[in-house]
Amino acid sequence: MSAPATGAVVRAPEGVSRGTVAVLSGRGEHPGIYARLGRRLAADGWTVAAVSPAAADEEIAAVLDGVTGARVLLGSDTGALRAWALAAGGTVGADGLVLAGLPAGSPGSAPGPGDHAGELDARTACPVHRGVLEADPEFGWGALSGPPPPVPADPLPALPVLWLHGDADPIAPVAAVRGLARAGDEVAVVADGVHDVLNDQFHRIVAARLVLFLERLAKGARFTDPAGPTAPAAPVPAAARARRAAPLNVSARLDHALHALAELVDADGGTVTCDAISRARGVPLNSLVNVMLQLRRAGLVASRRGCEGGYRLARPAGEITVADVVRATEGALATLRDTGPAAALWADLERTVAEFLTAHTLTVLERSPR
Repeated sequence: MSAPATGAVVRAPEGVSRGTVAVLSGRGEHPGIYARLGRRLAADGWTVAAVSPAAADEEIAAVLDGVTGARVLLGSDTGALRAWALAAGGTVGADGLVLAGLPAGSPGSAPGPGDHAGELDARTACPVHRGVLEADPEFGWGALSGPPPPVPADPLPALPVLWLHGDADPIAPVAAVRGLARAGDEVAVVADGVHDVLNDQFHRIVAARLVLFLERLAKGARFTDPAGPTAPAAPVPAAARARRAAPLNVSARLDHALHALAELVDADGGTVTCDAISRARGVPLNSLVNVMLQLRRAGLVASRRGCEGGYRLARPAGEITVADVVRATEGALATLRDTGPAAALWADLERTVAEFLTAHTLTVLERSPR
């Protein structure tokens, strides 16, 4: 992980970034605490910038200013309080909020963790993370003993919000968080989870829930390929940052499938491994494995000894239509309402889309330069 001028510790995906997650750590923590989470989200195509607790508001805003894709503020403990305040006050432009282990409730409602061992137990039950904290000379032991800042006075902004919390959190009782969450918010409470929910024993489950939330945000984001491996991200026009999906939207999953199939078309009947496709086309390997399984189930590709053995087209490229690929990855060519005054119009649109996609085969995919 590298440290840019803003003081943020950044982990970027190998291919095209779906968006940027700015991570604000809590009491006693520093950006390095979230290295494991950064690796997990980067593997799914997200840029992760863990920001120093000492960073000024303007530095946090700079992390998300002009980035490609969705912009997300993720805070843990007092970092969640700060993320709320920054988004509500308009200081930082964001398309979504993730509030993990947000400390709320009346003063004294949650006693401090007591001694060193008590704080460790209050924070995490993950043996790996416990070892990380014990061996970290920069970790601020005892920071949880004092009361946290109050919940921001400004109401939550009109953004998608995901609350992540452990139901056994002794520092921030979950009942107070349930009272703060709005009807349209997503609330994920982990059974037997404690305070550092992003780094607790169920961190994989929590990360998976976080990725689902990020994927929904990404459907309203526009993705562009960088100009080169060291080129800065081009500013994204405000109109491209819509929070709702456009009427016609190409999902990241479908885009990954077409990248992979283009590589198989280039192979001219040869077998290509998932790892080779990922490197050649800039598709996150974890996502690619799932996409290839969908294409195999649909009979579009054939495998030899699973992903390690590689994949090839199951039929000639001219016999596989783009409509086949859409059905394999999305389940249907279009999802439209069939009621109301525009029902006939939407039915015509669905027929037009189906005819267009069926008329084009994988032979339209551009060959990569060799």
